[in-house]
Parts: sequence; structure tokens; C-alpha cells
Amino acid sequence: MLSCLELVIFCGGVRACGGSALLPLPIDILSLEEKYQIIKLLQSKGANIQELNTVRQSMSQLKNGELARIAKSTTIISFILSDVIGDPLEFIASAPTFYSGNKSHQTLEIFKNYNLLDSIPTQFIQNLKEHENQNDKQMLFSTKQIHNIIVGSNRIALEAAAHLCKQSNICIPFIMTTCLQGEAREIGRHLIELITTEPSELIYTNDIACFFTDKSTFERYQVFVKENKRYCLLLGGETTVVLKDNPGKGGRCQELALSAALTIDNQNKNISVLLLAAGTDGIDGPTDAAGAFAFTGMITDQNDIQRARNALDKHDAYTYLNETNNGENLFKIGHTNTNVMDIILVLVDRKE
Repeated sequence: MLSCLELVIFCGGVRACGGSALLPLPIDILSLEEKYQIIKLLQSKGANIQELNTVRQSMSQLKNGELARIAKSTTIISFILSDVIGDPLEFIASAPTFYSGNKSHQTLEIFKNYNLLDSIPTQFIQNLKEHENQNDKQMLFSTKQIHNIIVGSNRIALEAAAHLCKQSNICIPFIMTTCLQGEAREIGRHLIELITTEPSELIYTNDIACFFTDKSTFERYQVFVKENKRYCLLLGGETTVVLKDNPGKGGRCQELALSAALTIDNQNKNISVLLLAAGTDGIDGPTDAAGAFAFTGMITDQNDIQRARNALDKHDAYTYLNETNNGENLFKIGHTNTNVMDIILVLVDRKE
């Protein structure tokens, strides 16, 4: 049995801001503010969580296994809440108890891909170049027993939601994917197009593939939709938003929902759709909403349609949603103190 001196318990990916943000200790050449600004800059360019956490690892004295390395305990157990697509240990909470090699080269490549080399502090770029070919530290972990255990994930959340759906006897659930990625507004548009297209007319293209775990899931979906008239589609993952200059107020889930609402054909009386896109942490972007709803008949007036389109173009979804229908199309639940990425629920009722 382990004594308290032999056991370190760390929870990754917790709370609304995630384990990466809750465990900051920048390398000596960077201030906490510089670290924050680098991540903020990458986010504005649409960098995904894998890219963000790779860069975080290069900027930290605790991430990429460093917490485990400096811990005096020889046995370390890490209970992990996954907020990263696919649950890869090297990226969850930027991996304080899991080492996956030197990230200097990868970080430089990320900066190059987003044309940010001139926007990053010079001393950090120089540090990355100096350590680009540094030997791995794997041998430093050989004397320790490290156990990384995932206790919560998007998959677990979706399975729980599907279970509640079954218990309600209202509609039949179908989990499409836990790996949803892409530009939020495009995902919202393509998802509605997918749902409202006859299953026999669907072709497994790149635009459709992102909504399914694999091709076999897509094929099961085609059969499922043919056999059921009322059902609930469940998707999980994390979309991104590439911000334009002077963005308004909103978040990726609100953009996805607003784009979906604009795509719904309100003249189609054969199908009714109710969509909820929300972050499991309870907060979507710099707002007090977890996400938003989209449904048949939500936006019908031509003036409203134009206002919604303008809001979407300006990344100002929150303002539009807050000013229409008394703000009831926003989904507000407050901080949940956990984070397993985003969840999209779509209730579909086919009349024919």
C-alpha cells in the first residue's frame, strides 16, 4: 500500500479553463503575461488544442512530464479529465505527468505555419532553436512508476447523454463522433445540410467525414435514419474560430448554432430540428453562456436574417442571440467546474 509520501495525485483538464491554464510556471526567459499573449495570438489564428498545448509545453517548467520529473515521489498516479480530441495523454492539460519528447522543433513549425515568427518574443525563438536538437529526457523517468488514468472524457459524457435519452423514451440516440473539428460556422452549416439530406443521397466526402467516427459509423447512420423518424444525434469535439479584425462577442458554440439556424430551411415541413451546441465547462468564449440553441423557425424575418448574418461575419453571435427572443436562445448554466470539450445535441423529427 502506498504511503502519502509515495503518491502524487494530479487531475488534468479540470475546471473551465483547463489544466494547462491552472498549472502555469513559464520558463525563466518568459513572463506569465508573455506566455498568455502567445497562446491568445495562436487562438486568434485558429490553432487547435494539439498545437496550443505543444507550444505550452515548450514554454513551461511543469508541462510535458516535468511535474512528474521534479516530484520526489517514485510512484505517481494521475487521474485525468480529458479535454482533448482522441484523449491523447501527451496533450491533455499539456501532459504534466506524461513525457512525449522535445517539442522545440514542433513549436517552431507551428509558429511558421501561422506566420508568427516575427510576433513571438525574440528570446523565446532563440531558446527554441538552441534546444531544437536536444536529447530526450526519457531516461530521467526510468526510476519512476507513473500511472495516467483517464476518468472522464467526451466519450463518457456522450454515452451518459445517450443513456438519459433512452430512459426518456422520447427519441432514440445515435452517437456520431467524439472527434469533431473544423471552423465552427462551417460545421454548423454542413451539419444541418447533412441532417436534412435523404440518407440514400449522402456520399462519404470530406465535408461529411468529420461528423462520423469512421465510414462504418456513417453507414450505420444511413440505416439508422431510414429506420427512425424521431431521434437524437450526439456529437462531441472542439471546433475553432479564425477571428477577423475587431471581433464582437461570442464563442465557437454560439457561432456554430447561429450558422446552423441560418441554414435550416424553415419552408421544409417534413423535418423539424432542434440543436444545442455547448461547452461542458459552462462557458463559451468570453461570455456567460455555455452555448446556444438553433431550431426550425428560429430566424425567419428577412431583417433578422440579415442581422444574424452580420453578427456571424463579425464574430458577434452573443450580441445577436442576447438581443433576440429575450436572450432565451442562449444556453446559460454557469461554470460546471469540469471540461470534456463541447457537445452538440440535435433532436430530429421527420414527418414523413
